[in-house]
Amino acid sequence: MASVAMMSRISPAPLKSHAQSARVRSAIRAQARPTIRTPASKRAVPTTRMPSLRSGAGLIPLPLKRIAAFSPRISPGRTSIKTYAADADAEAAKPAVPAKTMQKPRLPGLDSVRFFLIAYIATGHFIACATKNPTILRFATQINVVVGAFFVLSGYVAGYVATELGKREASSRTENKSQYIVGRIMGYYPLFFIVQVLFAPMFAFVDNLYSGPMVAAWHGFLSTTLLQAWFPMHAEIWNAPTWFLSALTFAMIVMAYAIGPMAKMGKASLKKCIAVLTGTSLVTKLAYSYDLNVWSIMEGVARSHPSMPFWNITRFSPFFAVIEVLIGVAACRLVMLDGVEGDTENEKKPASPVVPVVGMLALLVARGLGYIPLNDPLIRVLIFLPLFTLFLMRTHRETVYAPGTGLSAILAWKPLVYLGTISFPIYVLHGPIGQLFYKKAIAMKVFGKVMTAYPKFFFAYVAIVMVAAVFTHEVILKNSKVQELSKNATKALNDLVA
Repeated sequence: MASVAMMSRISPAPLKSHAQSARVRSAIRAQARPTIRTPASKRAVPTTRMPSLRSGAGLIPLPLKRIAAFSPRISPGRTSIKTYAADADAEAAKPAVPAKTMQKPRLPGLDSVRFFLIAYIATGHFIACATKNPTILRFATQINVVVGAFFVLSGYVAGYVATELGKREASSRTENKSQYIVGRIMGYYPLFFIVQVLFAPMFAFVDNLYSGPMVAAWHGFLSTTLLQAWFPMHAEIWNAPTWFLSALTFAMIVMAYAIGPMAKMGKASLKKCIAVLTGTSLVTKLAYSYDLNVWSIMEGVARSHPSMPFWNITRFSPFFAVIEVLIGVAACRLVMLDGVEGDTENEKKPASPVVPVVGMLALLVARGLGYIPLNDPLIRVLIFLPLFTLFLMRTHRETVYAPGTGLSAILAWKPLVYLGTISFPIYVLHGPIGQLFYKKAIAMKVFGKVMTAYPKFFFAYVAIVMVAAVFTHEVILKNSKVQELSKNATKALNDLVA
């Protein structure tokens, strides 16, 4: 019908022919209300075009059902107009097209940061085998300061993945708590387990040599199940650096339940959250410092300590790890809510992340030179972690609001990103490989000598760790069979805890 075709037109126009006009008039008369008796000579030919409202750059047609409001001679309950209404109902019944979710930009610089952190920590664990220079040792062994950055970074990344950009809500992936927990843990456990099995004979040999088979078996159980961080005097059994994974595992369990409420917080609440978490962490460090009167000790180079149990609780406790992980989550959410609810942070020029980086390096150097006589835990909570958190936020904003510029562009350089990719293999391998060369009971058995006799061998050790990490990443982690086994194990665990 001509009338149907003309509904798609934006503005009224005369009918194209007399014949068309006659057919339309005939149809209208057939549908007219019986109470309306207008002489034929005075009847106007009603337009069948849909009235429009101007809006911005175009015209917006009104819904078809409202034609009757503009043409009192047409009853919406009959013939062709009824068809139009039915079409409108059918159109309205169609499922709405969901709005596009805001895409999260990649943050490659954070991968590079992982490498720099693990490079410092791995070097610090064995630097004493290469030099006796006190300044170098004080600078390179502040591991208990820097490791806190790993917890904050872990929380930052987890918060970025598990919450929505520009919204106060968590991702749907966090709805099933058990699956979320399993997924997070299985992100690192398979490689940890492979290394654990590979070096188990070496670990068990040393434990059996000094403590007997029962203790060796017990330590193997604690280490393999990642429970060792709950035992302060045995947190570093077997693969010593993996106490971090033990504490992180507990943090992942807690975060499954904390991420939802934190995602609902606005910026003001998130800032308060960071302040409360930092204050809580500070109280525990003050208690350690005051009770033991160790305000100025540098734990990394100290030959003795007044209370190893107290010190180990302070640095290994999973509860304190949770605090730092949640600080990372809150910091990430502050950036993800830029421009939301009247906030204008996204309209500002992003501040440079170089400033906090310089601050962190200056802090480590100053302590190495003996200019800041304050212990590791206090330095960590009062200065280093606030600077590191600020660095993460600024790197994030610079990546998003000024892409390809500044320090974030350097950190996004592909070789550095790749080093960040292999940082976890470096982390889980540097301890066992270091024991192989530098632990007396093992090195004497394997080589007949301990490599501390050759300080320059340290550089060979670093090279071996790097090659082993690349091999692990390229040959093991990228292997389709290994990936399939990991996927199946994750599915089996999910089914078990469902």
